[in-house]
Amino acid sequence: MSIIQIATPFNIDLEFEIAEFHKRLLAYFIDFAILIIYLIMMKNLYYGRFNSISENMLKSHIGLDILTISFPMLMYSLVSEVLMHGQTIGKKIMKIRVISLEGGEPTLGQYLLRWMFRAWEWPFLFGYVFYSGQTIIAYAFITGFLGILVVIIIGVTKNSQRLGDVAANTVVV
Repeated sequence: MSIIQIATPFNIDLEFEIAEFHKRLLAYFIDFAILIIYLIMMKNLYYGRFNSISENMLKSHIGLDILTISFPMLMYSLVSEVLMHGQTIGKKIMKIRVISLEGGEPTLGQYLLRWMFRAWEWPFLFGYVFYSGQTIIAYAFITGFLGILVVIIIGVTKNSQRLGDVAANTVVV
């Protein structure tokens, strides 16, 4: 298990265990599952079921979809990490969290920077793109493929950081 030492302005070194990869991966899958369940529930609420969505119905409800489905999905990680002190629901279940490399909770700017880099790691093809259940499966595979790049970056960085963590000067412990 890797340990990171963070020097504070008071000349006190704090030691944290860097989150194990399997815990981070499981937290990611939990969060992803939460978002897919949310997507399915909202689409069922609006349209009854995926296969009954007509193109005209979809076009007439696109603003509602963006506002009530896509926007919350897009903001999930940022809002939950800010409100839950560096944790999403998946991270909370796995007992891991994000901290700043300066020692302590990240600033709002650091959370924003981490979140901006998540865009290519966790592509949010807006909820209104999904015409069927098969499209969700394709979405999951695309996200999984891009996740391989994230795994490689985590594997080669010194503190097992993803690109967003490196840019924001944060680490998951």
